[in-house]
Amino acid sequence: MKARRAFFGAAAFALVTVLGIMPSAAYAAASAGGIYGVAVPNAVNSFYATCIAGVEEGVKEVDPTAKVVVTDASGDSSKQLDQIADLIQQGCKALVLIPIDSNAISAAVKEANQAGVPVFVMDTPASSPDGIVSTIVADNYSAGEIAGRALLEKLGGKGKIATITTTGSEAVNQRKQALYDLIKNEFPGVEIVMEEIVQNMTTEEALTIMENICQSVPDIAGVFTTGDVFAIGICAALKANGYEAGKVVVTSIDGTNNALDLIKSGYLYATAAQPAKNLGVFSAKNAFDYLNGKKIEPSIALPCQKITAETMEGYVGF
Repeated sequence: MKARRAFFGAAAFALVTVLGIMPSAAYAAASAGGIYGVAVPNAVNSFYATCIAGVEEGVKEVDPTAKVVVTDASGDSSKQLDQIADLIQQGCKALVLIPIDSNAISAAVKEANQAGVPVFVMDTPASSPDGIVSTIVADNYSAGEIAGRALLEKLGGKGKIATITTTGSEAVNQRKQALYDLIKNEFPGVEIVMEEIVQNMTTEEALTIMENICQSVPDIAGVFTTGDVFAIGICAALKANGYEAGKVVVTSIDGTNNALDLIKSGYLYATAAQPAKNLGVFSAKNAFDYLNGKKIEPSIALPCQKITAETMEGYVGF
């Protein structure tokens, strides 16, 4: 795992270095105009909306005459596949997407390849890299390590904790594995007494789960969750059950504006902020470079950032 993360880290640094300082004029040789297609699970979700904004910014920087067409599948994988087919029919020159179903997306990737449309994935990897030019994600193991270490250190290396997470995706699995590794290797005095799954991925479900934990484990010392949307419900449940701010240490992952508000309230200790906008910006620039014959790294993991009350100044959420 460490070797893999070291490789990703080096690649990410190289990409950031190149893309961060390269002026727009350097892309002047590219063919102008055309459509960049963007397919996301839910365009209303603040994280996905920020990814979209990043793609739009990246495209505007390298080709102001190009058009970005965004599709919103509202969480429906079948709908997303149909929307991608439509983007291909529109003649998009490149496709940037966040899969809803990492397995099902392979059919859309194949269709795009057959039509000569290069595919660039961001945030959520496809199950198979076949036919995908490049995948750019947040370093999810690092995100879990940041949130996990913040929690375990704040607890002083002892106490009972619960995890409240989603299931099934490689991103979530890596975040949880980072926590497990920290407990095993550095914080053996911390015990995970409950591992709960948010099946429907809603704030309300996380709230109900946390209320049950409050009743069954009243001396719970901390909670690790893999998304700020769940932290909202967790913190609301703690408050409703009479826990003072900070009595139970809660850490999360994402870096949303909601998380910043929770940190200010004292109920959320820390969040590991994902580089949502840069996922989009770098994906757009990768697409542009690829279309102009440049070699592209097939896998890039961008670093995350620890946000607490002490470090949040200057950080812009989403």
